[in-house]
Amino acid sequence: MVRATLEELDLAELLKALADHRKSAVVTFRGRLYGRIHLLHGRILYARTEPGPHLGEYLVRLGHLSLEEVQELVERQGRENPGTPLGALALELGLIGEEELREALEAQVLEALATLLGEKEGEILAEPLEEGSQVALPETLETKATLLEAARRLDEWRQGQVDPDEVFHLVEDPTRHPLTPEAWTVLELLDGVRRARSVALLSGLPEEEVYHILFELKSRGLIRPSTLLADDPLVLVLAESEVVRRLLLYLLEAHRYRVQLPLNLEMALRLLKERPKAIILQGERTLEIARKLRAHPEGKLASLYLVSETPPGLLFRPLRVLHLPKPLKAQEVLKALAPLRRGGT
Repeated sequence: MVRATLEELDLAELLKALADHRKSAVVTFRGRLYGRIHLLHGRILYARTEPGPHLGEYLVRLGHLSLEEVQELVERQGRENPGTPLGALALELGLIGEEELREALEAQVLEALATLLGEKEGEILAEPLEEGSQVALPETLETKATLLEAARRLDEWRQGQVDPDEVFHLVEDPTRHPLTPEAWTVLELLDGVRRARSVALLSGLPEEEVYHILFELKSRGLIRPSTLLADDPLVLVLAESEVVRRLLLYLLEAHRYRVQLPLNLEMALRLLKERPKAIILQGERTLEIARKLRAHPEGKLASLYLVSETPPGLLFRPLRVLHLPKPLKAQEVLKALAPLRRGGT
């Protein structure tokens, strides 16, 4: 076991040493955010951050699975296959192929590693990965090459980014400029009304990469900020399930809702000053949370939604809580939230 702070031990050097010795280990990071990196015989098996994209989110963003399929996989994973990674379970059930899994896994791992390499403070804990404790994915990533690419991306992102809430439109013929395939992907999503964050989530690329691409396109004069900005409804998602949080973030941002993900009730209460149109709740303490939100002056007008398998009970009625059936289905969620655009509550 290795325990150290980032000041004492460089994360990249630790991962390289584990790779050199072909170690199977779980490296945990705790700081401003939480991260986990799994290595199997020195190769990267899995990596993620919290907050940050779930593998299931990337499978949805890349068009390989639906929201409903990911939620059903998570439920089945917890109920029947706790040692099987979601990606391996999807592969076993024939929902995706190995190439699709590799694409999503590589995208998630690179984003997680680049994020963790950018952290300045925190504690690292490296522990042996117990043999047989987790079903291995059919794909693993070469550690040093993956680290090199993650570091390159981080360095690129640091050269400049746009604000996630900025909106851009095309002002010059892009065919007259040499552009990367990623830049073309981003350009195709610009419509003068989508915010940068919505473009990022729709693109299937890491968010930070899209913000940098937009910065580069803006610097080269191909795009400009839009002056007429649409008033996208603000929605708070206060959910215990990270999968529910991230899937709702993707779905709603893709359909031009502005989403905030408060980590707790206190943060949600502070965000009420921004006058959200809706607050979506999921978890064990939703009745208590709904009461506290409604008791706040700024929480009286927002629409409240409960994500659950069964409709809200009698105690929820005085709080005017609407129902989003679980598992979430994209069209049902969008239909339920449609009144927000018409000024309804």
